[in-house]
Amino acid sequence: MPLFSFDSNEDYIYDCKWHPTNPSLFACCDGSGKLDFWDLNKDVECPVFRYEPNKVSLNKLNWSDDGKRIAIGDMNGKISLFNVDKDVRTF
Repeated sequence: MPLFSFDSNEDYIYDCKWHPTNPSLFACCDGSGKLDFWDLNKDVECPVFRYEPNKVSLNKLNWSDDGKRIAIGDMNGKISLFNVDKDVRTF
């Protein structure tokens, strides 16, 4: 039995990872091409930030060790690296 369910996505979640230094922050990527950042200290009903780099299914993500960057991969084999804004990654 789950402790909590997050239902804001319209497609399958393909990857989800906790932030390496902020225990309330995690990111998810889905089949509709959305990258969502959730901060449980701020909101549990909606992501604190949603990014749609393109309409291609996103299937992998990984944080940098310091949590300042995130890499995402799509179904076409493209990998993109983004700086994560300080307002998103800190509590």
